[in-house]
Amino acid sequence: MPLKIVIADDHDVIREGIKSILRGQAEYKVVGEAVNGEEVISNVEKFKPDVLLLDISMPKKSGLDVITQVHNISPKTMIIMVTVHRASIYIAKALKLGVKGYLNKENVVEDLLPALRKVIKGEVFMSPQVSQYMIEKVTHEGKESLAEEILTQRESDILRLIVEGKTAKEIAEILFISRRTVENYKNNLLKKLGLHKTSDLIKYAVKHNIIETEE
Repeated sequence: MPLKIVIADDHDVIREGIKSILRGQAEYKVVGEAVNGEEVISNVEKFKPDVLLLDISMPKKSGLDVITQVHNISPKTMIIMVTVHRASIYIAKALKLGVKGYLNKENVVEDLLPALRKVIKGEVFMSPQVSQYMIEKVTHEGKESLAEEILTQRESDILRLIVEGKTAKEIAEILFISRRTVENYKNNLLKKLGLHKTSDLIKYAVKHNIIETEE
């Protein structure tokens, strides 16, 4: 019997791309798809998949926000993150929450099937690019603390959107919260980090690898 897989990503092209990779692989069967965090939970409840391929940035609830609930609903479901995020805050938090794999979307064609084979054996798989990034991060860990010990997931999401140039109104719409709540989070971020203005937040995010800058 093929292993049941649920794909969770809010981009149609990514889901279709993953399905094309799995198409013709008799040992795997895509049983469900989700475009936001709430649909992830409903799919897990309905199908109890063997593997959940999960993005981080999704509407309503992020991928990281649903991991614990997924484990509670279906303890045997193995989670593989498939994301564009390489920052240590995301990688470390995902591993702490018990994911079995972490893939870069740009390398999913070559990494997905090897990841599935390794995870099914009870091992952990990380894209080579992710592994190298973490090695470099750990090398410098003694000089500065990891940001994931400082910020919550929601604070990190809002900081990332601020750095991307989103207004408070746009952030509120993306995260399905009020504009006032966004402003409260921003003020709390400034206070928690000992900063004074938005430009300081951006500098902090770049310095601590909370966001990925274009090379």
